[in-house]
Amino acid sequence: MSFKGLNLSADMLNSLNKAKYFNPSPIQLRVIPKALKGETLLVQSATGSGKTLCYLVPILESIDPNLKEVQALIIAPTRELASQIFSFSNELLENYEKPVKVRLIKAGEELANSISGLKDGTQILIATPGRLHDVIVKNDILSLRSVKTVVFDEADMLLKEGYFELIDPVIDVIDHKVQYLVFSATLENNCLSVLSKYVGTNIEITNEDILTSDNVTHYLIDIKYIDKKEAVRQFIDIKNPYLLMVFASKKETANEIYAYLKENKYKVGLLTGDLSARERKNIMKMLINEQIYILVCSDMASRGLDIKDVSDVLSVDLPSNIEFYYHRAGRTGRFDKLGNSYVFYNSDSTKKPLELISHGTIFKYLVLKDNKLLEGKGIEKTHPTKKKKDEELDNKIKRTTSMLKGKNKKVKPGYKKKIREEVKDIKRKHRRELIKKEIRKQRVERYKREARGDE
Repeated sequence: MSFKGLNLSADMLNSLNKAKYFNPSPIQLRVIPKALKGETLLVQSATGSGKTLCYLVPILESIDPNLKEVQALIIAPTRELASQIFSFSNELLENYEKPVKVRLIKAGEELANSISGLKDGTQILIATPGRLHDVIVKNDILSLRSVKTVVFDEADMLLKEGYFELIDPVIDVIDHKVQYLVFSATLENNCLSVLSKYVGTNIEITNEDILTSDNVTHYLIDIKYIDKKEAVRQFIDIKNPYLLMVFASKKETANEIYAYLKENKYKVGLLTGDLSARERKNIMKMLINEQIYILVCSDMASRGLDIKDVSDVLSVDLPSNIEFYYHRAGRTGRFDKLGNSYVFYNSDSTKKPLELISHGTIFKYLVLKDNKLLEGKGIEKTHPTKKKKDEELDNKIKRTTSMLKGKNKKVKPGYKKKIREEVKDIKRKHRRELIKKEIRKQRVERYKREARGDE
């Protein structure tokens, strides 16, 4: 079905066509007709499936151009996502005949800038929670008496960051019934319990059965014990990606990879929560202007951001919450475009990849070796030397436990605490020894290749 089948106005259809949106995605097909009727909806859908149009289309259709007050409120967890929604709104309005005024207020800008122009007929207000709270609750600058629709975009992220403490007082200002449109890629029980006071307990959850688009191909890359920074460099040289997002679970790791690539003259940018608003804005501009083609990120960039034409996503590790992997992978393969998601692992880090496989993710396997990406055999659940390594580690732990307990087998004061500390130290040293052995092995192999003239 095309958008024509959704009974949209000629103005909206013209705007969508000019913006090159001809056919609704599956989730748009399910959500837009209900939202047009004013229904409150709780929507769970794969990242990259087109959630923004799900609420912008019905909101724009419902705006009364003669009413110069806020009629729709869109709340987003990050300034980047809020800015993206604002830009998307303006893209649709470029060819929209009905006059609609959209205003963006966000964290990281001066309050005076946020206030400027707000009373000048704002009809759609897009905001981050903190700045919205400043404008509505703290300073009572804008009336919400004409609001008909409230949107929570990336609702689980709003919850995780504690933003509902700022949102609740804003919603309390609205003393009439409104339509809530709630969107999230994941909806856990704690999120549902918080949202129930807005959407009710019997609300239907509109969702899709997939966590990432079918357009994304997933790969697991066994990097053995190659340093992650060097593995990323080799990966880039081999694949030569058009636009690559590199994800790391820790900001320290992201900073290290960024510095290493920068030192090696790659056109790379960094996007983490430590950057100032100006720095993050400059990074986005550099991407748009094609000044960089590699973006190293923490997981703050895995949600909501729609960076166009991301060809590849690389996870140097997997996040503690495994669902965040799907948010990362969802940065590519958006709408009708194809994309690839790669994950680094080695024989000591198979637990999370196996968890993804158990969730139904189908991977292709590769091995990074000798500066080449070779076809892999899949994850080995048992390794030939693993049992021997585990026996060595167990023996070390038993010897230490025995020594701390004493010859008379009576437990000494602070025994349990000492045991925990000693076991941690033994495991750390044991792992370091294994890595050193692997490095020595690789060095010997390299020397042999050089001697044979292979390099």
